[in-house]
Amino acid sequence: MNFIYLTLLLLGVFMKFFTPKQPNYYFGYQLGSAKKSTEHWIMANKYASNYMIFLFSFLVIVSFLFDYFSYENEFLLLFFLILGYVTIYFRIEKILKEKIGEK
Repeated sequence: MNFIYLTLLLLGVFMKFFTPKQPNYYFGYQLGSAKKSTEHWIMANKYASNYMIFLFSFLVIVSFLFDYFSYENEFLLLFFLILGYVTIYFRIEKILKEKIGEK
């Protein structure tokens, strides 16, 4: 599982430095109101990449600790992953509503 979390972490870093400038169906944060406008898209992807880097860094560290201590509990890592994704979604929607909704 370490390989999967490392790959996701690298995708988060890639998204941070090579964020698509226009909404598309292939790469970038696709959920919620991110595709509402170009401004929504850019802000959503900016925050999503930061949150993803944090989430996947946490999962990589916990995964390596589980391996080191021979603790087999992939369900806990899966729980953290799902909880992280749900949290990212609601945080980004709140940010988009607060920062762009005011204009």
